[in-house]
Amino acid sequence: MPELSRLGTTGGDELTSLHRDLLEPPTQDGRPHVALNFVMTADGRVSYQGRAEIGTRTDRALMFHLRSLADAVMIGAGTLRVDPFAPSVKGRDRQPMAVVVSRTCDLPLDNRFFAHPGERLVATSGAAMPAAIAAVRAAGATVEAFGDAEVDLARLLGALKDRGVRFALCEGGPTLAGQLLALRLVDELFLTHATLITAEPDARRLFEGSLRPAGPVHVERVTLHELDGERYERSRLRYG
Repeated sequence: MPELSRLGTTGGDELTSLHRDLLEPPTQDGRPHVALNFVMTADGRVSYQGRAEIGTRTDRALMFHLRSLADAVMIGAGTLRVDPFAPSVKGRDRQPMAVVVSRTCDLPLDNRFFAHPGERLVATSGAAMPAAIAAVRAAGATVEAFGDAEVDLARLLGALKDRGVRFALCEGGPTLAGQLLALRLVDELFLTHATLITAEPDARRLFEGSLRPAGPVHVERVTLHELDGERYERSRLRYG
């Protein structure tokens, strides 16, 4: 296990140094470099009904920093319903693309996602109703179908790469993250450890989904750091 390193009180310069490689991420086969960023409670949960945020200062600092490096930030429709999703980055000329994955395209149109200053894309499927698609387009987002009954995430990532996305950051939810892992489409995991236990029946597991990876997934911890008393780790995934 790598030794624990402690960052400064803000962590800004140190985080930039640690993650500088993400400015030029490794080339993948037909898709961007994909990272998952989550905050996890001590009992392995990420959220529960009525509680949209369990994060800490460390988690927020890391989230904003990774957003500043990403070309696109992705979330699922369930997360959009509880999160005012607007992944804008101060001081950055070209804002990251905001991507929402929604099989039905049934989204809350008052969400801040629709005011995001960068490109807004809703990735949907053939199961979406025309009225829902029209409403989302009228609200200012681009809508594209990637698959018939479900969203084909591999096709979506391929399309993002064609648009110049080199580094895609997924911030949730657990179902979307579980599907990406099952399809072997994740390269890295950034995980912040929150200092609480939910003990709530509605708490969501870190990764959820009905699919399972075709083979074993090896998680190789790269670094372990401490910021403002909280810990986060960066791991790389290897499939085999």
